[in-house]
Amino acid sequence: SRIRIPAMAMLLCLLSIATVLGQDFPETSNRLVNDYTNTLTASQKQLLEQKLLAFEDSASTQIAVVMMNSTGGYDISDYAVRLAKKWGIGNKKYNNGILLLVALGDRAVTIQTGYGIEGAVPDAIAYRIIENDIKPAFRQGDYYKGVDDATSSLISYTKGEYKADPKQPKGKGSGSV
Repeated sequence: SRIRIPAMAMLLCLLSIATVLGQDFPETSNRLVNDYTNTLTASQKQLLEQKLLAFEDSASTQIAVVMMNSTGGYDISDYAVRLAKKWGIGNKKYNNGILLLVALGDRAVTIQTGYGIEGAVPDAIAYRIIENDIKPAFRQGDYYKGVDDATSSLISYTKGEYKADPKQPKGKGSGSV
């Protein structure tokens, strides 16, 4: 009976690894904008694609957008990292790819960056883009605006064109002493 427990634990471990490795991903795409939900119009996809291709040509940083219904119960951030690696988003030498992944049915969104671009777009900036650009537009049902504004912000941050937050006036109620 002592041998059966470790063997069973080993089997469960192997099955969980196989599940992660067998995770369903869309086939590798040759496009930067992939809308598997048919939410965006053909012209909206084309406009985004042209903008992202022009940016990639000028900066060598690649931004990809994927819209899908669900990540199948997987954590969206983990799914995005694995998808970006599978698809080879960004320059392999510089690890400078960015993936904006939207799972509409899961009501989830993430921005994942390669290590080479993390300095320009750290997690705090990605979070700010999601909160300020994506969520307000998505709540209004304007998915194109959310994705378009987010990609514009990503381009600005990677070029070093930071948008500073408005300064709070000092005085009563500002928390300064």
